Amino acid sequence: MEKMIQALFNSEAEAFTALQALQQLDLSKDVSLGETYVLTKNEAGETAIRSAKDAAEGTGIVSGGLIGGLIGLLAGPLGFIVGVAGGMFAGSASETLKAEEVSDYLDQVSSNIPKGKSVLIAHLWEDWETPVDTVLKPYTVDIQRFNVQDELFIPAQSELSKTIEAIKVAETKYLEAQGAEKADWNATLANLRTKRERLQRNLDVNADQQEKQYQQWIEHSAVDNDASDEKRAQLAGRLEEQRIRLEQIKQNR
Repeated sequence: MEKMIQALFNSEAEAFTALQALQQLDLSKDVSLGETYVLTKNEAGETAIRSAKDAAEGTGIVSGGLIGGLIGLLAGPLGFIVGVAGGMFAGSASETLKAEEVSDYLDQVSSNIPKGKSVLIAHLWEDWETPVDTVLKPYTVDIQRFNVQDELFIPAQSELSKTIEAIKVAETKYLEAQGAEKADWNATLANLRTKRERLQRNLDVNADQQEKQYQQWIEHSAVDNDASDEKRAQLAGRLEEQRIRLEQIKQNR
């Protein structure tokens, strides 16, 4: 199942150690790993965003132009669940520097990280939770999972549908209105149409990124004939589910 995982750590070093453990799970095909980022807040309340590539090369903060894929595109209603479910984070948002404004999703995560802590964000596919829990829990027990389809895209699609219905109502009201009231409804219509275009654009671009990610996962999940019968069955099942989901994404565009 496609998920976003957020895990809280006491240090950036622990977060990157946990990230390396996830990468090993990906190599062994226990999960299909997508984008990963580590966000660290210093004692001054400033948040740095680093990728696995940054850690390997010793470079600094990820800039807006370098955040890509699904995580970089999550915005608006697609990021509304961050920091809400379960109260994972307990930091003050008032002293936080936004995460380079690269993504509403990352901004919201950043605003909820306690000072001196780090958060690992991973976009992945897992067949069951045990492998990830096993490698992360030596470093943290603060792990949250979000089902990408049910908790991110369905709410966003619902928001788009509500906006389209609101436009229909506003169009009727505009035709019925007179004078200053007509001007007010015209302004309301303009705002609603702008919102509709933004929501549709976000969904379209996210669908493009999801297609690319699923194609990569499907290639990575190819069944290894040298694997055990149990492993081959697991990978075959994952491949089938990922192919079905990819077709759904294409059909819903």
